[in-house]
Amino acid sequence: MKQSILILFTFITGSLASCSKFLDVKPKGKLIPAEVADFDHLLDNSNIAQWVFLDNNTGCNLGYLTDNLSLSDGIGNISYKANNHPNIDRYWAYVYRQPYKNPSTSDYFWDWGTYRSMAYFNNVIDGVRGIPNLTAENQQYAKRVVAQALVNRAWSYFITTLVYGPVYKPGSPNDTKTIPYVTSSDVGAALPDLSTQEQAFALVSKDVHAALGHIPEVTNWPSRPTKVAAQALLAYYHLFTQKYDSVVYYANLAWTAASAGGTDKLIYDYNSFSWTDPTNVINSTIKAQDNFLTAANSRENLFYRNIDAGAGRSSSSYPSEEVIALYDQANDLRFKYFFLTAPGYKTTYNGVVYDDGNRIQYYRGSKSTMTAGFSYPELLLMRAEGYARTNRLSAAIDDLNTLRRYRYKMGTPPLTVGSQAEVIQQVLDERRRELPLGSFKRFLDLKRLCLETGKPWSKQTIQHKLGTATFTGTVDSKDFILTISNVVLKFNPQWNIPLDGRPF
Repeated sequence: MKQSILILFTFITGSLASCSKFLDVKPKGKLIPAEVADFDHLLDNSNIAQWVFLDNNTGCNLGYLTDNLSLSDGIGNISYKANNHPNIDRYWAYVYRQPYKNPSTSDYFWDWGTYRSMAYFNNVIDGVRGIPNLTAENQQYAKRVVAQALVNRAWSYFITTLVYGPVYKPGSPNDTKTIPYVTSSDVGAALPDLSTQEQAFALVSKDVHAALGHIPEVTNWPSRPTKVAAQALLAYYHLFTQKYDSVVYYANLAWTAASAGGTDKLIYDYNSFSWTDPTNVINSTIKAQDNFLTAANSRENLFYRNIDAGAGRSSSSYPSEEVIALYDQANDLRFKYFFLTAPGYKTTYNGVVYDDGNRIQYYRGSKSTMTAGFSYPELLLMRAEGYARTNRLSAAIDDLNTLRRYRYKMGTPPLTVGSQAEVIQQVLDERRRELPLGSFKRFLDLKRLCLETGKPWSKQTIQHKLGTATFTGTVDSKDFILTISNVVLKFNPQWNIPLDGRPF
């Protein structure tokens, strides 16, 4: 069983060893409690934010399952397939050929992402709670540190159970076993059984609510969750439970607290943007209201996690025609600054020229630093969606117009209130424009929205074109579920999941 734990944490032992100036290690692998500050330092490790659902080249195949990205014949069949691209799982995801990843190799999402981070969080929680004889002041410090680790853990497991599990269906048993919700820092302890999705949801909620009373209002870096970030997580959580009154409740608490100093401190006004070099916008930086547009601590990043910043550019993919059509190209300044026309993929293979010509490409990942966690614009959009779904339509439109004042050309007419369905659609369209094209946000939105069959924003299938071929994926199916690697499964036969013997 000890092997079972080690296979989860193969990649973190070296990382924790690098913290040896703070910590010693017991023979069984459990950290010896020292000072609260020693454990607090672990929450600053860059690995926590760097490798969240990203491959070794910082891409994410989950985006390739969605309707946000497209591949040309050259990118798909030559750059990825013929050249045996090191991240060919993106191609297999795009054409819905399973398994997407080689089941016999380590899974970066699992090993480098969720469970490496989990070792930090669980060591912090157990370590701080195990320190004896704390002063009253250090007791409060300890509670703040543990609270941050709990919210970090909850966010990571929440995304992971949704990625490795089926569509969550409110009111149903949701009894499919998905992931082990590891909470012990002791690598010699027995590995828990896989949690069902309903159990994972309950544990996520428990962790966040346990943290709410102690989590700090301000932290030193946006990779550390604040109280506003914890409330944003609960709002996001309830988008999936479809308890939209709770979405409103938590999003409103978070937005009200965050915006107390003014919305200008939370959202960049694109009307004030300009090019550093307007003669070469592809390579130009953007002059913004401060110098942090391309930094992780950008004013818009509430809770920072790294994204697939290259998605939508010819080195990996293009924005889909559907995405491009969502933008008001004359007035939406996101289109002006981030959707730029540049030479596309071009190569010669076996005497055949593949030339995509000039293509609209997505440069937001290189012109700014976005987050796969939560941004303040997303928080505002979650409140807007909650309002729309609880039929507070004027409030929803007000939130949309607040964001649009920062994103559209000055003088663009504000939105007006329509029917409930129209307002929900407007909110979801704005959400899609605002969030990253790659990574997992749209992937998870498709999974939660597919339940609303018959609504214009709900899709049961996604179609991708590649040359003359068309490939179809079904959202509520195995097409939108990642599988656990054989590297993990073979050491955990108690999970009763057969090894994946499909050819790769």
